[in-house]
Amino acid sequence: MEIRDLRDDGGREITAYGSSGLTAEALIRSDVAALTVLRVAAGGEIGRHPTDVEQFLLVLFGRGSVRSGDGPWEPVEAGHLVIWRPGEVHTTRADEDLTAYVLEASGLLS
Repeated sequence: MEIRDLRDDGGREITAYGSSGLTAEALIRSDVAALTVLRVAAGGEIGRHPTDVEQFLLVLFGRGSVRSGDGPWEPVEAGHLVIWRPGEVHTTRADEDLTAYVLEASGLLS
């Protein structure tokens, strides 16, 4: 058995797509799915980018907002699940420190 405290800082810094204040910690990587813990510091952002496959963002801690394409910013907080479909361009920003699981895989939404 292994117990991890996801509240601790961990992972590697990500600056792709103009992201800032972002770290990513891979929990599962396989040919069919990926599960990652993302941590976005208050005021930080996951830069605008498209998804390759279905992507679920489950906010564990914190508060922020998400945006699809050029649409409006929608508030998210702990307990919210955001679903993006393949090819959907999106952005996430943190109003306060935000920690989320991101699950990426094909065929999640049949």
